[in-house]
Amino acid sequence: MNKKLQIVSALLEEEKTENARQKFLEIEPEQTVDYWMVKGKLEQKFQNWGGAINAFGKVLEIDSENPEAQNNLHIIQNILNFWNPEMFNP
Repeated sequence: MNKKLQIVSALLEEEKTENARQKFLEIEPEQTVDYWMVKGKLEQKFQNWGGAINAFGKVLEIDSENPEAQNNLHIIQNILNFWNPEMFNP
């Protein structure tokens, strides 16, 4: 993983999401698992589900067996499929 991606990843782990987003914008796009994984995590933190799904999908295009991308997609799918029937009962 390149140095800038490592910095963004560390900022995400420290919950410094806004700083991470600003640093990520300085990085030239790469067609690597590391780039798309960091992008997916960043999108996920900001609840940009479509962007996160696309980024984790790119990871799986490069590495179809990547367990972290598969797990993150599963988590997002569960969030998007969540439905609370009590919410609709008066």
